[in-house]
Amino acid sequence: MRRTSAAIAVSTTLFALLVAGCGSDDKDSAAPAATSSAASPAAQPNSAAVPDSAKAGMFVVSYRSAFPKLADGRSDAQVAEIFTATCKDVKDGKAEDAVVHNIVDRTKSGQTAATKEEAQAIYTTAKYLC
Repeated sequence: MRRTSAAIAVSTTLFALLVAGCGSDDKDSAAPAATSSAASPAAQPNSAAVPDSAKAGMFVVSYRSAFPKLADGRSDAQVAEIFTATCKDVKDGKAEDAVVHNIVDRTKSGQTAATKEEAQAIYTTAKYLC
């Protein structure tokens, strides 16, 4: 069991580093985004609550790869909902322990649920992508 937990932690870390390498370093691209969000303040709260679909897609692929038993029987939309709800918890400022507990609850399906170590790995990935 310890090797599985260690493998999950390592794969999550590697995934996070891979995603970090895929980001854009363009400083110019941030300025238009700030201007457009300032021009439409009504859209800003909604965009903060819902992560973009590319990030959700990366999370789904990572989740299915790292946690095949937890992903079994779940659609991509259901896995993406775990990500979206976790991001909302993180952005709402909930404590890490509370978010991890919520992840355990969200992953319950029949007799299967994430262990605390798996939920921690999911939290780390989701928090980074949020």
